[in-house]
Amino acid sequence: MGNNSRFFFVLLSAASAIGIGNIWLYPYYSFKYTGLFFIPYLIALFALGFPLLMLEFSIGQYFNKNAVDLFASVRKWFSSIGWLMLFNAFIVMSFYAVLLSWHVIYFFVSFGLQWKNDAKGYFFNNVLQASDGFNGFTQFSLPVFLALITAWIIIFFYVRNGFESIKRGFLITFPVLAILMLFFLLYSLTLDNALTGVYSFLKPRFGSLFNLDVWLASFSLAIVSLGLSFGIIPAFARKSKGFIAGASSIVAVFEILTSIAVGFIVFGILGFLSMKQESGLQAFSDFDSSFTVLAQALPFFYKPTLLSILFFIFLSIFFVFGAASLAYAISHVLVHKFKTKRVNSAIFVAGFGFLFGLLFIIKPGFYIMDIASHFVYYNILIAILLEVLAIGWFFDSEKMSNYINQYSILKIGNMWRFFIRYLIPMILLLLLFTQIKKDFLLNYNNYPFIYVLIFGVGIVIAPLVIAFLMPRRILDKR
Repeated sequence: MGNNSRFFFVLLSAASAIGIGNIWLYPYYSFKYTGLFFIPYLIALFALGFPLLMLEFSIGQYFNKNAVDLFASVRKWFSSIGWLMLFNAFIVMSFYAVLLSWHVIYFFVSFGLQWKNDAKGYFFNNVLQASDGFNGFTQFSLPVFLALITAWIIIFFYVRNGFESIKRGFLITFPVLAILMLFFLLYSLTLDNALTGVYSFLKPRFGSLFNLDVWLASFSLAIVSLGLSFGIIPAFARKSKGFIAGASSIVAVFEILTSIAVGFIVFGILGFLSMKQESGLQAFSDFDSSFTVLAQALPFFYKPTLLSILFFIFLSIFFVFGAASLAYAISHVLVHKFKTKRVNSAIFVAGFGFLFGLLFIIKPGFYIMDIASHFVYYNILIAILLEVLAIGWFFDSEKMSNYINQYSILKIGNMWRFFIRYLIPMILLLLLFTQIKKDFLLNYNNYPFIYVLIFGVGIVIAPLVIAFLMPRRILDKR
C-alpha cells in the first residue's frame, strides 16, 4: 500500500466526517455557551472522537470485512451491530438527500433571488409547501420531489462504481469546497458589521466552562461530528494499511478547522444582516437556517445572483459528501456480503433512499424530519456503545492495541485500550441517560405525542429490532 492509497483513505475519511459532522452545531454552541467552546470540544475529541476514529480505522483494516461480517467475526450474533450501523446510515442518508434537494432548488431560484421579500415564508410556503401541523400526509411538494430526484442522481454518480467513483468524485469536489470556503471566509469578514457577528461567535464566557450542559454538548458533538457508527470508516479503512493514529488526527483536526471556518462565515454574515435588517443576531441551529436566516443577507451581497449560486453550491457540497459517504457504506456491504455488482447496489441504495425520503417531502415532512433527526442521536449512541463493548470486552482488545502500535510512531495502544474498555462506555452511558431524561415526556418541540412516538421512538426501536432479526452467516470472504 503506497502513499497514494493512504492519501485517498485520509481524504475520503475527512470528507465524510465534514459531510456528516453537523458543522452548524459548533458555531451554534459557541454562540450559545461561550467562544471558548473549543476547549471542551477539543477535550471531548481527545477522550471520545480520536479513540473511536482509531477503533473504526483499525477494525476495518484488521478484519478486512464489511461492517456486518466484521462484527460477526467477533461473535456470530454481533452481526446485529453491523446491521444497526447500516440502518442508521440509511436513515441519515435519506434526510441528507432531502437537505441536498433544498439546495438544488435554491441553486435555481438564485436566478432572480425569489426569496428576497420574505425568506422564511418563501421557504415554508413555496419550497416545502409545508402544512400547518400534522396533516396533508398524501400531498407533497412538487419542487422538492423533482429536486430529490436530481439529488439522488448526483449521489448515484458518486457511488456507482464503488470506491473508484467516490474517490474520483471527492477528489474533484474537495478543491471546489476548499476554494469556496476560503472565498466566503474572506468575503464574509469584509462585510459591514461582520466583526460584531464574529465577536458574538468568539465572545469568551469563562463561567460557562463550569456548566454541565456545555460539556454534554461538546461530547455529543464529538460523536455526531465525525461520521462514526455508520460503517463508513471501516469501509474506507479496507483500502489502506496502517497510519491509524495519523489518519484519526487529521480527520479530527479537519473537522474542528472546518467548523470554526464555517462559524466565521455564518456569524460574519449574521453581523452584516443584523445591521441591514436591524434584527438581533439570530442563533444558527436548525437545518432550515441557511434558507430562512442566511438567505436574507444574500440579496445585499455584491453580485447577489452569482454569490447566491456559489453560496448554495458551497453548502450543498457538505451534504453531497455526507450522503455519498453513507450510500457508499451501505453499497459496500451489499457488494461484499451479497456479491452484487457495484452499479446494481448503487441503484438499489439510491432507489430505496429516494422512496424513504418521500416521507420527508410530504406536507408535514419537515416536522417528521425534525423529530427523526433528533431521535436518530440515540441510534448513533447505541451503535457506538455496542461497538466499543464488542471490541473492548468480547474480542482480544490487546491484539487490536498491538495492531495499532505496529503502525504508529507513538505507542498509544494501551492507553487506547483503557479508553475503549472503560472511559468511553461510561461517557456514552452518561450521554444516553441525560438524553433519555430530557426526552422522557416525549414532548419534543411540543409536537403531538403520537407523532413523536411513531417518528421518534419508532426510528430508534425499529432498526434495533430488525438488526437483531437479520441473518448471521458470514459471506465476506475477502
